[in-house]
Amino acid sequence: MARVVLHIGTHKTASTTIQDTFAANAALLARHRLIYPVLGAVSGHHGFVCDWISLNPVYQLPGGSGEALRKLTRKYATTESTVFLSSEEFSRCGEGDVDLAEIRDILSDFETIEVICVLREQWQFLQSVYLELSKKQQPPGAPHIVSKSIETGVIGGLFVDYNLLIDRLERVFLPEEITLLDYNRSKTSEGGIISILLRVLGIEIAQDEMKLVNGGQSNVSPMPLASWLANVLAQPKVAPPWLVHRCASLIKSSHGEDIATCVFSRPEFDMLRAHFDPLNEKLTRRRQPLQPDFRITSSAPLEPAVFRGGLEAGFWPKAARHFVQDRL
Repeated sequence: MARVVLHIGTHKTASTTIQDTFAANAALLARHRLIYPVLGAVSGHHGFVCDWISLNPVYQLPGGSGEALRKLTRKYATTESTVFLSSEEFSRCGEGDVDLAEIRDILSDFETIEVICVLREQWQFLQSVYLELSKKQQPPGAPHIVSKSIETGVIGGLFVDYNLLIDRLERVFLPEEITLLDYNRSKTSEGGIISILLRVLGIEIAQDEMKLVNGGQSNVSPMPLASWLANVLAQPKVAPPWLVHRCASLIKSSHGEDIATCVFSRPEFDMLRAHFDPLNEKLTRRRQPLQPDFRITSSAPLEPAVFRGGLEAGFWPKAARHFVQDRL
């Protein structure tokens, strides 16, 4: 049976790790009839959405996204293989949405088409988006991120209210064609999110057979509060990696090596929880008939120890002395 599975992210849910790992193991996976197309130097399949949204030209494919998808269909739709396509950009929203209906139509010669989507508790997701933006620009302030996401359910073209995402998916796919995975639970399960995905795909490969890339963790985010502090010091410019690292060292010297930090203040953190927890429960009820075990797990045991504004008073004079001495 020819089958195609779209892994649509979401963003900051180990998508790069998944893509790097599947690309590095493409030959092994193919022996198990799981096809992960390798499209050159980039492990993710962002080129399959460039017809609809503007991305870095490095992702663009010869002939465009539609033609590349048609070639895949011609090559694999009459086989007994599962084709696995992975790009978090499939889940973008707003102006220039990816046309999922057209993609489904192009892939219609496959006997089945499915969607896998990984979801993460909102404060963690929003914090990771902030950290990712910080690598290339001065990001919006945390208060703006909180208010905007609560007001609209969307931030920067990404769904934060996941019910809105499922609404969009169900306009194209049947509910039973969609599988939702919880990021926190998948990450901490035996074998991690790669093993969970292989299980969903019906592929039996021993964990030690798979090559790890970047130790099994690609595109790891820096310490949240260090990134925020570096942004404050560097504005209006982009905070360079060395400054983020320096700020992390300063915070660790005051609060301990394993300190968990957060770019949100405690009140902002509580606002996000109060708003999105009921929406997550709504999603749980919605998926109950199809996925009785699915829920977006709370990270309550892993709450940050230091929120924005919570650095101890002695930290600031110490940090000021450090940077002044560095300039002398």
